[in-house]
Amino acid sequence: MDAIESQLAVRNKCEQLQKSIKELYDWEQQMKSADSSKAHQVDSETPSLPPVRSDVKAMEEFSKECGSTEKQDQAGGETVDKKLFAEAEVLKEQANRQCKLGNFQEAIDLYTKAIGTYAENPVYYSNRALCYMNVEQFTECLEDCSVAIGKDPTYIKAYYRRMQAFERLGENEKAIAECRLILKLSKDENELATTKRDLARLEKRVAQREPSPKKDKPQTAEMNETLALVKQEADKYKEIGNKHLARKDFQKALSCYTKAIALYNSEAVYYNNRSLCHWNLKDYDQCLADCNKAIQLNESYFRPYYRRMQVRELRGAYQSAIDDCRKFLELTTDAKQKITAEKDLVRLERLLKSDEPVKQTFVWSEIKKNAKLIQFVQKPPHMRSKKPLRRVPINDVPADAPKLITPTFKPAPKPTERANISDAIIDNMFNNHTGEQLPPEPEEKTNLEHLFPAHSNKLRNMFSPPTTPTSDQRKMLHTVPVAKPSSTVTKAVEMNGGPQQPLHNKTEKDKINLENQDLNEKSTSKRAPIVATLTKPTAVPPKPKSSAQFYTTWSGLDEELRYQYLLTLKDIPLRTLFGASLSNEMLSELLYILQKRFIQDRIDVTNIMQEIARNESIGILSLMMNTKDRNAIAHLLKFMQDQHVEKNIIETIKKKLLT
Repeated sequence: MDAIESQLAVRNKCEQLQKSIKELYDWEQQMKSADSSKAHQVDSETPSLPPVRSDVKAMEEFSKECGSTEKQDQAGGETVDKKLFAEAEVLKEQANRQCKLGNFQEAIDLYTKAIGTYAENPVYYSNRALCYMNVEQFTECLEDCSVAIGKDPTYIKAYYRRMQAFERLGENEKAIAECRLILKLSKDENELATTKRDLARLEKRVAQREPSPKKDKPQTAEMNETLALVKQEADKYKEIGNKHLARKDFQKALSCYTKAIALYNSEAVYYNNRSLCHWNLKDYDQCLADCNKAIQLNESYFRPYYRRMQVRELRGAYQSAIDDCRKFLELTTDAKQKITAEKDLVRLERLLKSDEPVKQTFVWSEIKKNAKLIQFVQKPPHMRSKKPLRRVPINDVPADAPKLITPTFKPAPKPTERANISDAIIDNMFNNHTGEQLPPEPEEKTNLEHLFPAHSNKLRNMFSPPTTPTSDQRKMLHTVPVAKPSSTVTKAVEMNGGPQQPLHNKTEKDKINLENQDLNEKSTSKRAPIVATLTKPTAVPPKPKSSAQFYTTWSGLDEELRYQYLLTLKDIPLRTLFGASLSNEMLSELLYILQKRFIQDRIDVTNIMQEIARNESIGILSLMMNTKDRNAIAHLLKFMQDQHVEKNIIETIKKKLLT
């Protein structure tokens, strides 16, 4: 046995031991509680003697008291029985689910708890008998069926399951007797038809086993014939399972092989085929168990060795897998199977000799497929935390709130690296000018002449700083005539690369700057009509033809024009115009106009609100609404209610926008 198998075996033994110890403690507590309740009853019972018979009034009162106490006891007993029955029904439903999943042992435990809670229902015993039969505990199955029949002699399922248990045990005569009882008691056509088929099968089996008149067959021969008939029935289930296995319906194939094993558990082929189903269903524990059982029944059967080799390789037990592979090569006679097994043997030996650690490719959830789910820990009230939960308030951020800027902190310089601050700077910070004065800051001169070529006067005029002439200079500019340079002079200047000598006359410079300023003013006056065309419109725009046109037009309108624009669109399908581009800001603007202007003028808003509610993005937009938007929707819904709009329309809009 490898390390993982031994760990699993130890863990299972520990779980069983813990369970048995817990049952002992529970039994001790039950006995103590029963003794204490009995002692309490004895102490609480006070003998109450009846009054003297001659006192008629006292006798009447005594009889009334006795009658009332009996009624109370009956009523209390009925309520207790109902509570216990309800608890037992919950356990029964849980057991039924486990039984459908194939977890028969867990179902047996739950049915046992249900019987311990309320033992008067025969269904619990019958269902537990079915689970016992599936795990091949036929004696317990017969006992439960008998108890169920004793509690309800007309319970057909108990008779039928007892018949099945008798048949599995090979007691066909008793099974026939149960079938005849079912035919007498049952009135259901389906039950009668099924029982008749079973009775015919059992009678045929009994007829085939009857000894000849000579009675020359010994008892061992009769037993061999019985086993042959049982194996024949089991082979039928095996054939059905093979068909399901060919269709890769592993769950149904597993069920068929299990039924075959229940009928005849001495055939290694059944266990080997079922191990293949467990392998494909990734239930490796059951696969390994079936392989071991098949090898135990027939050590010369080669197929389970190969399946067990696969499981052991998957779990990292390479040495055990190599032993199984060699045994498979020793037993098999098929050439193709030998070639495949030899390749597997080489691979396993390489893995065993490699210095790399063993790669555990399996998952514990796959090894233990039917693992129990660990529920959350439910702490009792006295162990829970007494601190209340802290609520985090969520407030709307106002529009005029300053945006938070995450400061970027720089490390402070070292004292040796810090510059000295003069007293004049400190005095200037605190408006104290009694100390020393700061030296005048030097003026920075900018000279951009080197950036422009000599012939680019337009660029020089654009980037040169303007100068404002004085009044005397303006008079001089008006009196001094300026002659325009001729074309020949201009060409000569351009050919020579610009003026050779700079202008030293300040009056001429001021004149040039003034002319440039006049030219700029004239150019702006010429562009004035173009700018006027880009201002906001003063008339109501026409109806838009697309979503982009609607949003572009809406963004350029003021409040009055938006109101007039929305009036023209209140009866058309706005859902197509909103589209997927409807934003939170746009929705707020629409609600603001509807609340402020439409309610004031008593204009119907039903169509617009319906179109807003039908938008695809309204579910997300409704989550991002602020308090102002929600108040606007509430006012609009109240206005629609005053306008006698249908209630279902209002509820639909409210559900979409406010919930």
